[in-house]
Amino acid sequence: MLTTMKTWHNSATFGLKRKLWLIFFAMTTLFVATVVLLNVQTQVQLVEQRAQLRAAHLTELSSAVSIPALSEGNMRELRIFFSELYEQDDVERILIVDNDARMIVSGSQADERGATVLDPLLTEALGTGEIQARTAGTEMLVAAPLRDGDQVIGALQLELCQKAMLGEVRTVWQNNVLLGIIFILLGSWLSNLLARRLTGPLTNLTEATRKAAQGDLDQSISVRSNDELEGLANSFNRMLETIRESLAEIHRVAYEDKLTGIPNRAWLNRHLERLATEASQTAFAVMFLDLDRFKHVNDTHGHHVGDLLLREFASRLRTAMLELGLKPRTVGSRDGQLINIAEREGVLARLGGDEFTMIVPADVAERLAERIMLALDKPVLLDGRRITTSTSVGIALHPEHASCRENLLKAADIAMYQAKSAGRRTYAYYDHSNFAQLQANLDMEEDLNRAIHEDEFELYLQPQFLVGSNAVIGAEALIRWQHPTRGLLSPGDFLPVAASAGLMPIIGQIMLRKTIQATARINAGRKDPLTLAVNIAIEELDQEGFADAVARMLKFYGAPASTLEIEITEGTAMEENARVIQQVAMLRGLGVQLAIDDFGMGYSNLARLKELAFETLKIDRTLVEGLGSDPASEALFVTILELAEAIEARVVAEGVETDAQRVFLRDSACHAYQVYLGGRPIPASRFQDWIAQNGVLDYAAKDEAA
Repeated sequence: MLTTMKTWHNSATFGLKRKLWLIFFAMTTLFVATVVLLNVQTQVQLVEQRAQLRAAHLTELSSAVSIPALSEGNMRELRIFFSELYEQDDVERILIVDNDARMIVSGSQADERGATVLDPLLTEALGTGEIQARTAGTEMLVAAPLRDGDQVIGALQLELCQKAMLGEVRTVWQNNVLLGIIFILLGSWLSNLLARRLTGPLTNLTEATRKAAQGDLDQSISVRSNDELEGLANSFNRMLETIRESLAEIHRVAYEDKLTGIPNRAWLNRHLERLATEASQTAFAVMFLDLDRFKHVNDTHGHHVGDLLLREFASRLRTAMLELGLKPRTVGSRDGQLINIAEREGVLARLGGDEFTMIVPADVAERLAERIMLALDKPVLLDGRRITTSTSVGIALHPEHASCRENLLKAADIAMYQAKSAGRRTYAYYDHSNFAQLQANLDMEEDLNRAIHEDEFELYLQPQFLVGSNAVIGAEALIRWQHPTRGLLSPGDFLPVAASAGLMPIIGQIMLRKTIQATARINAGRKDPLTLAVNIAIEELDQEGFADAVARMLKFYGAPASTLEIEITEGTAMEENARVIQQVAMLRGLGVQLAIDDFGMGYSNLARLKELAFETLKIDRTLVEGLGSDPASEALFVTILELAEAIEARVVAEGVETDAQRVFLRDSACHAYQVYLGGRPIPASRFQDWIAQNGVLDYAAKDEAA
């Protein structure tokens, strides 16, 4: 297409030049032809005037000589004079006749004297007494009456030949035509020069337009004609400048991260692809970084603080590079050049979210990672909040670990997961031996996202019993995953991966919805409603609209708030988090029951525990295992019961497996327990049928024996 455009431009410019040349050439030719014709016409007129003057002169001279000679009868002298006239090149004939037109004397001996000359011109001259003249071809005839006083005594006839004069005319024609041809050729050259001068700027504009269409915008044209063409050229230059500025802005928007001002994923992919391909033997490192617990910052302090943290993170990464003598490449005019690793050039780019990538010389990767760790140790003040964060860094080496862009990024990403698995706030080189487990985690994460979309999670309920009567008073909601290929998975199989992938809030919302839906269904028409407890992670409780979402779901499914119990861990309950405290208060205002799960595994602030006023303390199974056999465990458990009584909270013992444990709970006046023996988790869809058959466990005989 560009070739066609070029041909069209060239032909268009050539056509205009040819048209202008034809116009100027035609005007020049017409002018020269007109001048030549006028000059020839003038020359002919001059020749004719000369011929007329010559004829008049000879006639006057001959008459002046002839009249006296005739009067005196001196014919000899007259014949001598006429003979001399005959010798003139242009005189063809000269003679004198009397009044009767009989020849008296002639300059030619061939003329017979006394012969009558029958010539109308002579007759007319004798009859009128006036000079008569006639031109026939190249001959001019003149007849003049001869007067002696008032009397006509005869007539003179003179015949002149104009061949010599016509030769002059021909010479004049030839000279003028030759000059005309010379002037026409000169005019043609000048016409071409003028046409080229006029179309030259247009040709330059056309060529510049063609180059611009091919992408060459770094050009300008100069026209100094002080006319519209100069204005057009200046406008074209301004247009190119505007286009260059617009393309630079488009390039910047397309390849620069809007939030941090550093290159984005698209820019990184282009340059890493070129670097891996064109510098295939160059050693360099690809570093993959993300902020640890960044989602917690977003959820706790808001996304605007998260954005400020990302800007600060990018700034500290750039500073760390500069401190090691690296020159970070930015989006700009040098984007067409290959990154020069040998000249200590590097890359800092944001892939998206809190994920960043760096390309640096291989020998500085480890030192850079350590410097980054130290840089993030310093808290940052953002929007009035002091925030301390850390990062996990994965390092992949080219060409040792991978040789193409895609595999380099993947290896660096896997190495970052290895760093996170090592405890975060550290760096790790890619280790292929851990690839299988990491790949399994990545596959699991992908499956989890699909499971969320396809609603593959199922609600199971583990019954809770009153210690005194062994009657079912409720259940704890537990999650199971019906994997399409791996079958039913327990929480331990997938929740750790879900937590590291930041999927817990979404899965928690699904479980909360299913639990509220189940409590509405199970308690429909029941005289004594059961309470279903669901565990909520801090990431969910730290969301501003969590309590409102609970209220909407309770209303939608028609479930009484008192039949829902929200369980949070002891560590979550003890956190000094204003939003968590606010959401707990709002839940309490709805009438939802609150429980502390895994009590005894942390360090509780008793004053805070009293302030929160939870209805239930769930004792972790590790504190229940020694009941009925270990006096120390029993003494600790009694202390917890007394604490619960002091803050007016119920106690639910988890993991009761033996009759001795259950008897101790009964004797200690514990409120309720969860037991696997006879009370294993049941699919929520079958829970009502199970209650109908096992609403009260029969331990009477065993109690009497004990």
